[in-house]
Amino acid sequence: MYQYKTFISNNDVDFRFELKVTAIFRLFQDAAMLATQDSKADSISLAKRNIDWVITRMDVEIIRLPKCNEEITIITYPGKDLMMVYPRHFLIKDQQGTIIIRASSLWALIDATTRKVLTGRDVISRLEPETTKEELPLPSKILMPEEKYYFGQKVIRYSDIDFNCHMNNVRYVELLMDVNDFTFYKSNRPSLISLNYIKEIKEKDTVNVFTNGVNPQYVEVQVDNSPSFIGKVTFVER
Repeated sequence: MYQYKTFISNNDVDFRFELKVTAIFRLFQDAAMLATQDSKADSISLAKRNIDWVITRMDVEIIRLPKCNEEITIITYPGKDLMMVYPRHFLIKDQQGTIIIRASSLWALIDATTRKVLTGRDVISRLEPETTKEELPLPSKILMPEEKYYFGQKVIRYSDIDFNCHMNNVRYVELLMDVNDFTFYKSNRPSLISLNYIKEIKEKDTVNVFTNGVNPQYVEVQVDNSPSFIGKVTFVER
């Protein structure tokens, strides 16, 4: 189990001086990277072997959003490996040790050239699985409702791309959050976010965003009329 303390930066808060939802996912990315460095299973080490980590699913439960300058503890640990899939859990605790955010995720290893999933169990050293009673159950498949409407379009640019040469995981969350406006977020916040990453999105791809506009709210991102990402968000009133 890997854990460390950090403070909420003013660069990562919104108009309420609370942690931005998108910043949660950046914190988790950083935690996963740090936790796997010693075993050489981090993204940088694997890139030297032409291997990439890709996230396939993630669920995040937000109990409370920490405030600017608040100290938090981020905890992450691997779950039991599944067939070609590597679970990872996350917890964020406040200074009193109370869990304020928790998440579960599923990851896969792919060949950086062919983009095909690597199935061998010896690709990386075995990550010793752990479990806690507080962890969020592993994420499941999201089914997009048939009734949906077109929200908008975006062309993926250089700044959207990460070192894996595809759209960064956090950019998907930004698309998800931007379906609603400032007025909506003044009186609502996400309490549960579920993400299914289906296909990679690359630079110069044109994405079309669809939503069903209810609570829970579903958002689908398509490329060439085919789903690349589906998200589901449940909101609570502030």
